[in-house]
Amino acid sequence: MFVADLLKPANKSRDTSQDNFTMAVSKELRGRKVDISEPPPAVQRQASRRPATRSATETFLIGYPSSSISGSQLPTNRQAFQYFLHLQSLPENTGNPKHQDLANETVEAIIPFWQMARIKTMTKYNAAQHFMTLHKKHRDLARNKGRTGDPGGKRSAFVLELDSLFDIGASDAIQEIERNRLLSREKDKDIRFYQDQKTERKAHMSGHDKIFESRSQQQAER
Repeated sequence: MFVADLLKPANKSRDTSQDNFTMAVSKELRGRKVDISEPPPAVQRQASRRPATRSATETFLIGYPSSSISGSQLPTNRQAFQYFLHLQSLPENTGNPKHQDLANETVEAIIPFWQMARIKTMTKYNAAQHFMTLHKKHRDLARNKGRTGDPGGKRSAFVLELDSLFDIGASDAIQEIERNRLLSREKDKDIRFYQDQKTERKAHMSGHDKIFESRSQQQAER
């Protein structure tokens, strides 16, 4: 079955959508098979209940801030960064932003995607540090954003990195999947999904299932 556009936000209130998603994650973590007839809504976390006011200015190489992280795949570095920029633009964070705290909030918004994929993540602290490394790379490049050309191809390399997986998988994530007796025949699918997200990113999630291209389509492409 092909899934063209999964995990679209449901037409419900934000709180109800988040509660439903959290319940699905909780059931998944208890090892129960959850039959979700409709994909869970995309995570749409707001950092504050107060109205968010943000600048319409596009950030160098990153794009515009985004108040949500959505989709049917594990989030990319660009998605993480755009959500971080949204948090940074909130009134309570302007003027004196605490980048480490905002990195923590960004990671908290991304972890539920990994939980639904049943892939173990590194600690929240290490994941936030992983983001801060990305943040430093961008800051260094932004210092010379007025320079023409791309000496050493650093900008183009960073853009490629932005559109790749924000990989916060634990070092033993695959081994953890293999050791999980509750997954049985789902193990290979979960491992293939993780490997796909780190490379071609053609696979998608629908509830607790991973949807891959059909063999006929793969053969046609070859």
